[in-house]
Amino acid sequence: MLWFWRGNLNLENAMVIDCHMHVRGREDGSLSEEWCENTIEAGELLGIDLFYVSDLELTGDLRYESFHAANGRVLEAINRWPDWFRGWCFVNPGDPRALDEVTQRVRDEGFAGVKLYNQYLIDEPVQEPLIERCIEWGIPILMHAGRACDEETLQRPGRMSDASHFVAAAKRYPEAILIEAHIGGGGDWEWALKCLPDAPSVYLDTAGSVIDEWMVDRCVEALGVDRLLFATDMTMEGGVGKVLDANLTEEERGRVLGGNFQAILDRRKV
Repeated sequence: MLWFWRGNLNLENAMVIDCHMHVRGREDGSLSEEWCENTIEAGELLGIDLFYVSDLELTGDLRYESFHAANGRVLEAINRWPDWFRGWCFVNPGDPRALDEVTQRVRDEGFAGVKLYNQYLIDEPVQEPLIERCIEWGIPILMHAGRACDEETLQRPGRMSDASHFVAAAKRYPEAILIEAHIGGGGDWEWALKCLPDAPSVYLDTAGSVIDEWMVDRCVEALGVDRLLFATDMTMEGGVGKVLDANLTEEERGRVLGGNFQAILDRRKV
């Protein structure tokens, strides 16, 4: 059925890009080749052409050695399967070598942009050198986000940015390309849609395990189709299903599935 769907989309000459996916390491620190091969197999079945990935080793007060190794696994996946993978450079902005890592991975090795987790909020002062470098180079920042409502999530360590923090960062740095990750990543996703219309430089990706009916339609209604980016963040069938379910024209669907993210990539200056 999904192959039939993809043919009807008439995207034979356009890329379907999952802008938020992951590779992962084994216990010994090496790249899980099985994980990568399973991702590629699923991509072939679902009609996804290209995955922009970061490593799953993202939590806690990570130092340079840890995120450098995590980005090394991403580079290994890219080199092993160059037709399928592109990279996000994950860093902890509080580490003094964060900008060195971004320089190596983005400028020297061609990673697409920067991936942030919950070590700091997106609008904290510690992020400013990183945001300024990304503006200088015309590259995006993809950051873990959500509006937690349940007590279990609220008690987890770390500082998870929500849409209000993205708005604050965007007002301070309107030239920055900011992507709020996984609108369906849990919590009150509709609350985010009330905040973001006033921050036109902030994009949303469609990932997350929450697949409420009409989610994508509501995002388009609130923000417009050009600010929505297809992603799965490992919820692959559900991620495809959200876009299938949306009441989009063929042309709009093509923009969400890859055109919008490609337009972001085309702004790169390095």
